[in-house]
Amino acid sequence: MRIGPPILRVKDLEKELSFYQETLGLNVNGKTRTDDAELIELGFNGKFIEYEEPLLVLRHDPKAKATHSNFAGLFHYAILVPDRKRLAHAYVALLKSRAPFEGFADHLVSESLYLRDPEQNGIEIYRDRSREEWPHDDYGRIVMDTLPLDLSSLESELSESQKDVVPFPGGARLGHIHLRVTNLERSLSFYRDKLGLDMTADWRAFGAAFLSAGGYHHHLGMNTWHSAHGTPHLHGEAGLDAFTIRVKHQSFIDKIALGIRGSIISNESNQLLIEDPDGIRMMVDLQS
Repeated sequence: MRIGPPILRVKDLEKELSFYQETLGLNVNGKTRTDDAELIELGFNGKFIEYEEPLLVLRHDPKAKATHSNFAGLFHYAILVPDRKRLAHAYVALLKSRAPFEGFADHLVSESLYLRDPEQNGIEIYRDRSREEWPHDDYGRIVMDTLPLDLSSLESELSESQKDVVPFPGGARLGHIHLRVTNLERSLSFYRDKLGLDMTADWRAFGAAFLSAGGYHHHLGMNTWHSAHGTPHLHGEAGLDAFTIRVKHQSFIDKIALGIRGSIISNESNQLLIEDPDGIRMMVDLQS
């Protein structure tokens, strides 16, 4: 499986587009109008598109409801770049554009930059270390941590002539999604036991868990750091409207549909639209 584009419900489309186009360097690759909203697809020029889909989608809703401080929903969506040099390009370009960095981290399996868009949707930009470098514990489980990122080392990936750069010169794709949930055990049971994901890193003692398919360090993260016993996601709230899980076989979709009948909103055209226990919506469909 892989993660497809998230849909963000935004109130101020002009401000959001300014950030995504001028700061992150994304292009508007398509616009669609539904009965109640305009959808704007953002991505790269055609030569940079790894999959025939946008990087993310903005759903314009000037009347989107405000969230509470302890809301369930998006913690961040994560943009994966191909290598460390491309991460250095992103860092230097965003630094020059005065992007609102929130932090930087070395997670042992990856290196990450963190920021937010104008409506406070969390964004991670990261590169993976090779799988041979990922540390494992005595039980064979992947070990992750949150350590300081060596920014001087990262910037040294580029020569002086390369430092007049754009954020994503080689394109990028969605790597994972990280959610705020209100009950960690309940959400873990849903994504692990009903959707069939594997828990790759057990941080429950710290209020978090990470899951994936196929041995990746994580396609899905979840935490209760600011949302334990908080407010479930309500459809129509600003922020994450839905995210996408792409799978390779129809049998996987059929198996999910059998196990979560009460969570299905719609089931048509090889695509499930479902809600997790916090009301967070996801689309499960076939990879193209």
